[in-house]
Order: sequence, then structure tokens, then C-alpha cells
Amino acid sequence: MSGDNRQLAPFIHTDKNAPYIYMTFLASLVPCVVCGIFYYGIRAAILILFCMAMFVLSDNLCMRFTHRRTSGDYFDLSSLVEGLLLALMLPPDTTLLTALTAVLFASVITKQMFGGAGSNIINPACAGRLCIELIMPSAVQGFSYGESNSRFTLMSLIFQGEPVKLSSFDHLSFLELITGNYPGLIGTTCFVCILIGGVFLTLKGTMRLYSPISYLVTLIVLYPVVSILQTKSFGFDGLVVYIMSSGAVFVAVFLLGDLTTMPSRFASGVFAGVVCAILTLVTKPFLSPMVSLLAPVLAVNFLSFVLDFFSKTLSRRKIRSREVDAL
Repeated sequence: MSGDNRQLAPFIHTDKNAPYIYMTFLASLVPCVVCGIFYYGIRAAILILFCMAMFVLSDNLCMRFTHRRTSGDYFDLSSLVEGLLLALMLPPDTTLLTALTAVLFASVITKQMFGGAGSNIINPACAGRLCIELIMPSAVQGFSYGESNSRFTLMSLIFQGEPVKLSSFDHLSFLELITGNYPGLIGTTCFVCILIGGVFLTLKGTMRLYSPISYLVTLIVLYPVVSILQTKSFGFDGLVVYIMSSGAVFVAVFLLGDLTTMPSRFASGVFAGVVCAILTLVTKPFLSPMVSLLAPVLAVNFLSFVLDFFSKTLSRRKIRSREVDAL
């Protein structure tokens, strides 16, 4: 038996406990994993398995070092989910050393220093990916395409190649956009796979739709305005290409739908999604694509508990005012 005598509260009557939620997240990411391995081959599979294994190892070593152990009734799958999320946001030609740097930052600094699973205030995978984007930007520019995109290439896992700057995706067909048949990150390009994962999470009740929907709607509504202000022109094709190829849909479903780091109340969740989208559009011309996508997510993560607090306070005031009116 475990030395920890703490037990789950007897008044909680739900099947949607932490292992169930993490298991459904793992299942929802399977289509993105299959698509990434199909397009990028064995190196993508190795990167995914490496990130997941290193995340589990790092979390367990931290718990042993700090003498924190999970209860025997609780099987923690959070490390697998966060390692997988992080791997899917990496370019296919990322070295294992770069991936390990992201994993250690996400696990040790972002997650374990705040108390482990369920206690982190920001999304660990998002923070780890943003970390390597900021401190070693040339190491996350390994985008393969054309003849260099061999499914059996393994040297890119050890030796860093020349940084590749992606060209505009305006020439892509709609079929290429929805299937992810263009150079990009391992798991964020296929719109169909991400949509399947989002629908699965929704049906299982393990994703709040407030922030993802408000985020995407705000992007769609304000993108033309921002585009006209910045370039004096707007094309509907540019909006479609941006929404489908930028990774915004992946961010909306798997990062803004997170139950731990996003607001839990309707009003605060909608507000967080709107703010995240506005920050993304405002910073897009000045920052790299990944920074403009991920930094706003972390910003609303930090604000989540504040937004929930004010949302709860306002709702209580409305209830009290109605009670006074009734009297």
C-alpha cells in the first residue's frame, strides 16, 4: 500500500476523473500522430516517442527528488499527454537535444515547480515549445519538403541542418490545406485530424468549448480588419490559408480547450478566447508565427484564475440583486 493516506473525496460522483480526461486527450491526438508519421516517417515517430518517454522520466525523477508520490488509486497520464502535445508542435527535422531542452523546461520549470499534475498554472507543452522558439530559434526551423522529405531520414535527429524558411502557402489547394499535405509542424497541419480530435473530446465531455470557439470566431471576424489596417488589402483566400495552416485550429482545440489551465466559467472562458485571438493578430506582424500563437495562450493561462474569480463574483452579485428585488 502507498504511504499516502489521502483518498478521493467521497462526494465526487463522476466518471470523468483525471486519468479518464488524459486518456481521452491521448485518444484525440491519435489522428494527428498518424498523419505526422505518414508525412514525415520514422523520424517523426522517434521524436514523438522520445518526447513522451523523456517527459515521463523527468516527471518521475522530480517526484522522487521532492519526495512527492501520487496515490496508488491514481494513475497519472499527464506526462504522456504533455510529451505528445509538445512533439506534435515540433518541426520534423528537430534534433533530439532540442526536443529534450523543451521537455525539461516544460516538465521541471513549468509543471513540477508548481506542484505537478493539475497544479500548473500554464500549459507545460505550450511553455516548453515557446521556450525553444525564443532561446534557440534556428533549432526549430527544420522543415522538410520536396526531395529532402525522406520518410527514412534519421540524421536530422542528431545533427542540426540549415534553417529552412517556409514560403507562402497561398498557392495551396483547399484539399492540401485540409489534409495537411504541405511542410509544417508534425501534428498541426491536418485540419481534418484536428477536427476529429476536437469532436471526440466534445463528445466525451472533456473539453470546454467556450474559449476555442470564441478564439476562432474572433480570429475570423477581426482578421480582415487587421489585414486591411496593415496591408491596405484583404483576400478571403488569405483568411482561409491563415486559419488552416498557421496552427490556430490546433491551438484552439488542444491548448485553449485544456481543463486545467483555462477558465472554467462561460463568461471568463469566452473573454479569454477573445483576448487570446486579439493578442495573436496584433503581434502577428512583429513576432515569429509560433510566438504570436503560443505567447497569447500563456498570457490567458496566467489570467485564468483572475477571470474566473471576477466572473464568479459578478454572477453572485446578480443573484443577490434578484433576491433583493424579489423581496
